[in-house]
Amino acid sequence: MDDLKIPHYVKPFLGRIRGGATLVSQVSQSEEATEKGDGHIYFTHPDGRPVGAASAVFCIRNGLVTPEGDDLFGGSQTYRAA
Repeated sequence: MDDLKIPHYVKPFLGRIRGGATLVSQVSQSEEATEKGDGHIYFTHPDGRPVGAASAVFCIRNGLVTPEGDDLFGGSQTYRAA
């Protein structure tokens, strides 16, 4: 993971996550979720600040956040800094 180039748009979100915030994924039919994302909107807890779908998906796919395994169907709704 040392060779992973972090996009500039991901860095502010990573700062919040590494500072103790939790990434929350919520299923949504909003425009952002359906046109820009994967059917989810993302935000941080406890501050409720939105996280762009591209930033959240990048971090999830590259292991920068780890799932908490709290989904009813075996996935995760929350993620913490890896």
